[in-house]
Amino acid sequence: MKKLLLLLGAVLMVISPLYAQTEKEIKKARKEAKAAVKAAEKEGYKMLEVGDMETKVATHIAKVRTGDVFEIVNTAEGKKSINMAKTIARNNVLNEHAEYAKSVVKGRVVSDLHDINGEQAENFMSSYERLVFAELNGEVKVSYTLVRHNKKANTYDVKLVCYIDLEAAHQAHINALKRAAAEQELAQKYGSAVSNWIDEGLSKVIVGQ
Repeated sequence: MKKLLLLLGAVLMVISPLYAQTEKEIKKARKEAKAAVKAAEKEGYKMLEVGDMETKVATHIAKVRTGDVFEIVNTAEGKKSINMAKTIARNNVLNEHAEYAKSVVKGRVVSDLHDINGEQAENFMSSYERLVFAELNGEVKVSYTLVRHNKKANTYDVKLVCYIDLEAAHQAHINALKRAAAEQELAQKYGSAVSNWIDEGLSKVIVGQ
Protein backbone atom coordinates (compact mmCIF):
# COMPACT_ATOMS: atom_id res chain seq x y z
CA MET A 1 0.00 0.00 0.00
CA LYS A 2 2.92 2.32 0.62
CA LYS A 3 3.78 1.90 -3.05
CA LEU A 4 0.22 2.89 -3.95
CA LEU A 5 0.34 6.07 -1.92
CA LEU A 6 3.75 7.07 -3.18
CA LEU A 7 2.28 6.70 -6.65
CA LEU A 8 -0.76 8.79 -5.78
CA GLY A 9 1.45 11.47 -4.27
CA ALA A 10 3.16 11.82 -7.65
CA VAL A 11 -0.23 11.90 -9.37
CA LEU A 12 -1.37 14.82 -7.24
CA MET A 13 1.50 16.87 -8.58
CA VAL A 14 0.44 16.00 -12.13
CA ILE A 15 -3.18 16.92 -11.48
CA SER A 16 -2.36 20.32 -10.01
CA PRO A 17 -1.21 22.77 -12.67
CA LEU A 18 1.38 25.38 -11.74
CA TYR A 19 1.34 28.91 -13.12
CA ALA A 20 4.15 31.43 -13.09
CA GLN A 21 2.98 35.03 -12.89
CA THR A 22 5.07 37.71 -14.55
CA GLU A 23 4.56 41.44 -15.03
CA LYS A 24 4.16 40.88 -18.73
CA GLU A 25 1.37 38.37 -18.16
CA ILE A 26 -0.43 40.73 -15.78
CA LYS A 27 -0.36 43.48 -18.39
CA LYS A 28 -1.74 41.08 -20.95
CA ALA A 29 -4.76 40.25 -18.75
CA ARG A 30 -6.74 43.35 -19.69
CA LYS A 31 -5.93 42.96 -23.36
CA GLU A 32 -7.03 39.33 -23.26
CA ALA A 33 -10.17 40.33 -21.36
CA LYS A 34 -11.15 42.79 -24.08
CA ALA A 35 -10.77 40.10 -26.73
CA ALA A 36 -12.71 37.56 -24.64
CA VAL A 37 -15.58 39.99 -24.05
CA LYS A 38 -15.73 40.88 -27.73
CA ALA A 39 -15.89 37.19 -28.68
CA ALA A 40 -18.57 36.44 -26.08
CA GLU A 41 -20.74 39.33 -27.18
CA LYS A 42 -20.36 38.29 -30.82
CA GLU A 43 -21.71 34.86 -29.85
CA GLY A 44 -24.69 36.50 -28.16
CA TYR A 45 -23.62 36.02 -24.54
CA LYS A 46 -24.25 38.48 -21.74
CA MET A 47 -22.85 38.38 -18.23
CA LEU A 48 -25.36 37.34 -15.58
CA GLU A 49 -23.63 39.03 -12.66
CA VAL A 50 -23.84 42.76 -11.95
CA GLY A 51 -20.80 44.78 -12.99
CA ASP A 52 -18.53 45.39 -15.94
CA MET A 53 -17.82 42.21 -17.93
CA GLU A 54 -14.35 43.28 -19.00
CA THR A 55 -13.35 43.94 -15.39
CA LYS A 56 -14.70 40.57 -14.27
CA VAL A 57 -12.86 38.72 -17.02
CA ALA A 58 -9.61 40.58 -16.40
CA THR A 59 -9.85 39.87 -12.68
CA HIS A 60 -10.38 36.18 -13.39
CA ILE A 61 -7.43 36.01 -15.78
CA ALA A 62 -5.17 37.77 -13.28
CA LYS A 63 -6.30 35.44 -10.51
CA VAL A 64 -5.49 32.34 -12.55
CA ARG A 65 -2.10 33.79 -13.42
CA THR A 66 -1.13 34.11 -9.75
CA GLY A 67 -0.70 30.35 -9.57
CA ASP A 68 -2.94 30.05 -6.51
CA VAL A 69 -5.92 28.74 -8.47
CA PHE A 70 -6.72 26.82 -11.63
CA GLU A 71 -9.53 27.40 -14.08
CA ILE A 72 -12.36 25.13 -15.20
CA VAL A 73 -14.94 26.28 -17.75
CA ASN A 74 -18.03 24.38 -18.81
CA THR A 75 -21.37 24.93 -20.50
CA ALA A 76 -24.97 23.77 -20.54
CA GLU A 77 -26.98 24.43 -23.68
CA GLY A 78 -30.63 24.44 -24.65
CA LYS A 79 -32.07 24.45 -21.12
CA LYS A 80 -35.51 25.75 -20.21
CA SER A 81 -34.29 28.02 -17.43
CA ILE A 82 -31.13 29.85 -16.46
CA ASN A 83 -31.04 28.21 -13.03
CA MET A 84 -31.28 24.73 -14.55
CA ALA A 85 -28.50 25.56 -17.00
CA LYS A 86 -26.32 26.93 -14.18
CA THR A 87 -26.80 23.79 -12.11
CA ILE A 88 -25.97 21.49 -15.01
CA ALA A 89 -22.93 23.57 -15.98
CA ARG A 90 -21.65 23.44 -12.40
CA ASN A 91 -22.06 19.66 -12.30
CA ASN A 92 -20.25 19.48 -15.62
CA VAL A 93 -17.36 21.44 -14.10
CA LEU A 94 -17.08 18.98 -11.21
CA ASN A 95 -17.48 15.94 -13.45
CA GLU A 96 -14.79 17.18 -15.81
CA HIS A 97 -12.25 17.55 -13.01
CA ALA A 98 -13.22 14.30 -11.27
CA GLU A 99 -13.00 12.31 -14.51
CA TYR A 100 -9.64 13.85 -15.35
CA ALA A 101 -8.29 13.09 -11.88
CA LYS A 102 -9.54 9.51 -12.12
CA SER A 103 -7.97 9.01 -15.55
CA VAL A 104 -4.59 10.22 -14.32
CA VAL A 105 -4.69 8.04 -11.21
CA LYS A 106 -5.93 5.02 -13.16
CA GLY A 107 -3.26 5.40 -15.81
CA ARG A 108 -0.50 5.45 -13.24
CA VAL A 109 -1.98 2.55 -11.27
CA VAL A 110 -2.37 0.39 -14.38
CA SER A 111 1.16 1.10 -15.62
CA ASP A 112 3.07 1.08 -12.33
CA LEU A 113 1.13 -0.89 -9.75
CA HIS A 114 0.97 -4.68 -9.79
CA ASP A 115 0.04 -5.71 -6.26
CA ILE A 116 -3.64 -4.76 -6.48
CA ASN A 117 -5.99 -6.85 -8.62
CA GLY A 118 -8.09 -5.37 -11.42
CA GLU A 119 -11.42 -5.40 -9.61
CA GLN A 120 -9.96 -3.79 -6.50
CA ALA A 121 -8.27 -1.11 -8.61
CA GLU A 122 -11.52 -0.34 -10.46
CA ASN A 123 -13.46 -0.11 -7.21
CA PHE A 124 -10.84 2.21 -5.80
CA MET A 125 -10.95 4.42 -8.91
CA SER A 126 -14.75 4.62 -8.82
CA SER A 127 -14.75 5.56 -5.14
CA TYR A 128 -12.02 8.13 -5.71
CA GLU A 129 -13.87 9.79 -8.61
CA ARG A 130 -17.13 10.00 -6.64
CA LEU A 131 -15.43 11.34 -3.54
CA VAL A 132 -13.35 13.93 -5.40
CA PHE A 133 -16.63 15.25 -6.88
CA ALA A 134 -18.11 15.56 -3.39
CA GLU A 135 -14.97 17.05 -1.83
CA LEU A 136 -14.59 19.71 -4.53
CA ASN A 137 -18.25 20.72 -4.60
CA GLY A 138 -17.77 23.45 -2.03
CA GLU A 139 -14.45 24.60 -3.48
CA VAL A 140 -15.65 25.61 -6.94
CA LYS A 141 -15.89 29.41 -7.12
CA VAL A 142 -17.65 31.14 -9.99
CA SER A 143 -15.83 34.13 -11.47
CA TYR A 144 -18.61 35.01 -13.88
CA THR A 145 -21.52 33.47 -15.76
CA LEU A 146 -22.32 34.02 -19.41
CA VAL A 147 -25.90 33.54 -20.58
CA ARG A 148 -27.35 33.37 -24.09
CA HIS A 149 -31.08 33.36 -24.76
CA ASN A 150 -32.19 31.30 -27.76
CA LYS A 151 -35.34 33.24 -28.56
CA LYS A 152 -36.88 30.89 -31.11
CA ALA A 153 -36.70 27.88 -28.83
CA ASN A 154 -36.99 29.99 -25.66
CA THR A 155 -34.07 28.14 -24.10
CA TYR A 156 -30.84 29.26 -22.47
CA ASP A 157 -27.16 28.47 -22.89
CA VAL A 158 -24.93 29.06 -19.89
CA LYS A 159 -21.14 29.18 -19.79
CA LEU A 160 -19.74 28.96 -16.28
CA VAL A 161 -16.21 30.29 -15.75
CA CYS A 162 -14.87 28.94 -12.47
CA TYR A 163 -11.70 28.60 -10.45
CA ILE A 164 -10.60 26.27 -7.68
CA ASP A 165 -8.03 27.16 -5.05
CA LEU A 166 -4.95 25.04 -5.63
CA GLU A 167 -4.33 24.20 -1.98
CA ALA A 168 -8.00 23.41 -1.41
CA ALA A 169 -7.92 21.09 -4.43
CA HIS A 170 -4.89 19.29 -3.01
CA GLN A 171 -6.74 18.78 0.27
CA ALA A 172 -9.84 17.58 -1.56
CA HIS A 173 -7.77 14.97 -3.40
CA ILE A 174 -6.11 13.84 -0.18
CA ASN A 175 -9.47 13.50 1.56
CA ALA A 176 -10.86 11.57 -1.41
CA LEU A 177 -7.85 9.23 -1.46
CA LYS A 178 -8.12 8.56 2.27
CA ARG A 179 -11.85 7.92 2.13
CA ALA A 180 -11.57 5.73 -0.98
CA ALA A 181 -8.83 3.68 0.66
CA ALA A 182 -10.99 3.27 3.76
CA GLU A 183 -14.03 2.24 1.72
CA GLN A 184 -12.04 -0.43 -0.08
CA GLU A 185 -10.38 -1.51 3.20
CA LEU A 186 -6.93 -0.96 1.72
CA ALA A 187 -5.62 0.65 4.89
CA GLN A 188 -6.77 -2.32 6.97
CA LYS A 189 -5.11 -4.70 4.56
CA TYR A 190 -1.78 -2.93 4.28
CA GLY A 191 -1.36 -1.48 7.75
CA SER A 192 -1.67 1.77 9.71
CA ALA A 193 1.56 3.12 8.16
CA VAL A 194 -0.52 3.97 5.11
CA SER A 195 -2.63 6.55 6.94
CA ASN A 196 0.47 8.09 8.48
CA TRP A 197 2.07 8.41 5.07
CA ILE A 198 -1.01 10.17 3.67
CA ASP A 199 -1.02 12.68 6.51
CA GLU A 200 2.72 13.37 6.36
CA GLY A 201 3.81 12.65 2.81
CA LEU A 202 0.97 14.26 0.86
CA SER A 203 0.88 17.32 3.10
CA LYS A 204 4.43 18.02 1.93
CA VAL A 205 3.23 17.93 -1.65
CA ILE A 206 0.63 20.61 -0.80
CA VAL A 207 3.12 23.07 0.66
CA GLY A 208 5.73 22.30 -1.98
CA GLN A 209 8.34 20.84 0.33
